[in-house]
Amino acid sequence: MANEKTDRLTEALAEPRENLDTEIKNWLDLKSNEDDKANFAKAALAIANHGGGRIIFGLTETPEGMVPAPDRPATLDGYRPDLLNGIIHKYADPAFHCDVHMRPGPGGEIYPVVVIPGGHRVPVRSKRSGPHGQIVKDNSIYIRRPGPSSEVPQNSGDWDLLLGRCLSHRRDEMFDQIRSLITGAVPPAELPSAPDRLESWVAASLERWTTLAATLPEDAPERCPHGFMWYAFELGGDIRSLSASQFAEVLRSAEVNFSGWPPFWYPTRRGIAPYPLDGMVECWIGGDTEDGFGNHGSGNADFWRVSPDGLAFFLRGYREDDLAGGKNMPTEPGSWIEVEWPTAITAEILLYVKSLAERLIEGPASVRLRAGYTGLNGRTLQSITGRYLHPRISRQDTIDLESSFATEALEHNLAEIVHPFVAPLYAIFDFFELPMSVVTDVIGKLRQRSY
Repeated sequence: MANEKTDRLTEALAEPRENLDTEIKNWLDLKSNEDDKANFAKAALAIANHGGGRIIFGLTETPEGMVPAPDRPATLDGYRPDLLNGIIHKYADPAFHCDVHMRPGPGGEIYPVVVIPGGHRVPVRSKRSGPHGQIVKDNSIYIRRPGPSSEVPQNSGDWDLLLGRCLSHRRDEMFDQIRSLITGAVPPAELPSAPDRLESWVAASLERWTTLAATLPEDAPERCPHGFMWYAFELGGDIRSLSASQFAEVLRSAEVNFSGWPPFWYPTRRGIAPYPLDGMVECWIGGDTEDGFGNHGSGNADFWRVSPDGLAFFLRGYREDDLAGGKNMPTEPGSWIEVEWPTAITAEILLYVKSLAERLIEGPASVRLRAGYTGLNGRTLQSITGRYLHPRISRQDTIDLESSFATEALEHNLAEIVHPFVAPLYAIFDFFELPMSVVTDVIGKLRQRSY
């Protein structure tokens, strides 16, 4: 598909001509000229509403056809993707992302070709005017009309084509969602970045927690002596640019609480409140410093950190170790795992991922999720209620889990994402096959906040 796109763009430059899905423009100053920015935005909005197309820069029309425009800039850094997408996000509602391709013309010179996506479920409107109220009008919808030109709809036929196109996209999306619900399919997603970025983040986060935990007394349960679980994820997409205080507010508002002690809880009490560190936000409940508090045990000594560029890490000890020796509980810490709890914590973390992505990412988002469980050797998988299984034992001490998907899949396919993600963890307990009914039951109780 990439090669096909490259060929089409090269062909467009070989015999350039304007039509309803192609706009050709002279060289524009998209760095500092507000009129030029509005000129580009108007064309992009119109082509998006037309169903997608392209804008070619650096040509001008003469009686002999399209020829290279004069005043070619010394460099083409004024057509960077971040610059052009910044203009679109400034003018378009809903915002969308365009791709920029540098392609050679017949004479060998390179020209920027901007590919504008279609497939929008609602008409894209302008959310601001151009300079002095010119070129682009606030709260206006632009379409491509014969000429070709970018104009507001002029008659019922223009509106019928535009709205019919949007309704068709809504219908296709609805059928895709129904199909996903029936089949349990999860939409694929490209990885947000090369795998080593998330791996480096995990390694640095584990090292940071180890350093903090080493400051506690040797017998402190907050050091998680019998093992712990960790989850890390990376969001991919158009990340909003936020100040430090705005980012902290995003984390505070993104908090979800379905279990009573949620992952990525944002406390406000002195001694455990999150704090800024190296451009990120970090929280360590296990290091509670306030008089009259402390002794959180392993299962409540959370450590988490989130970076403004979409990386997050969460670590918690096993609640089972804190409950050991209680009524109707196994007597020794480090000896058991409750069958429902890994599913519950995974589901709640994914609900947090969805909440954070909605606040941090403009438009579609993807996620790469990793998790690790330690201290499993010799533990038995048990059910407090005894409903699911006879105890099964693990002879493996650690396991790593990984998945990637589009965050939009979490709306309708949460169980279908959780189940294959945690199934390898359950399998190390004497080949236990996790029933989907357990996953759906746990998620149902979480959503009802009765877990």
